[in-house]
Amino acid sequence: MTKSSKNSHLEVCMATLGSMIKARRNERGLSQQALGDACGTSDSEIAKIERGERKTPNCQILCNIARELGFHPLELLKASGCLTDEDIRQPLAVLGLEQLDSADISHVQAFVDFLIQRKRRVDPVSAKYGE
Repeated sequence: MTKSSKNSHLEVCMATLGSMIKARRNERGLSQQALGDACGTSDSEIAKIERGERKTPNCQILCNIARELGFHPLELLKASGCLTDEDIRQPLAVLGLEQLDSADISHVQAFVDFLIQRKRRVDPVSAKYGE
C-alpha cells in the first residue's frame, strides 16, 4: 500500500468512526461536552474525533466512548483502523458476553462443549481432522 493510499484509508476510517460516534451521541441526546466529561476527555477531543481530524485517537478514549455510547469496544477500534477483520477472530464475534457473570459464562461454555461433542459424534472423521 502506498503512502497516499494509506493516508486515504486512514481518512476513510476516521470519517467512519466519527460518523458512528456522532450519530450514536445524537441518538442518546448527549452533547460533545457531556460525552467528553463521561469519557474523561474534552469536548474538543470529541469534536476532532467526530470530524475525522484526530488521525490516531487514543485507544482508551475510544473504549470509554464505546462504553458510554453502547458500542462494543471492538466496533470502534475496527472502525478507527486500529483493528482489522483478521485481528478479530471468530471467538470474539460473540457479543454481549461482557454482560454475563461467571455462572452465565460457565453455562455458555458448557453449551459450546456440548455442541462440539455432538458434532464429533455425528461426523467423527471430520471432527478428528478439523474439517
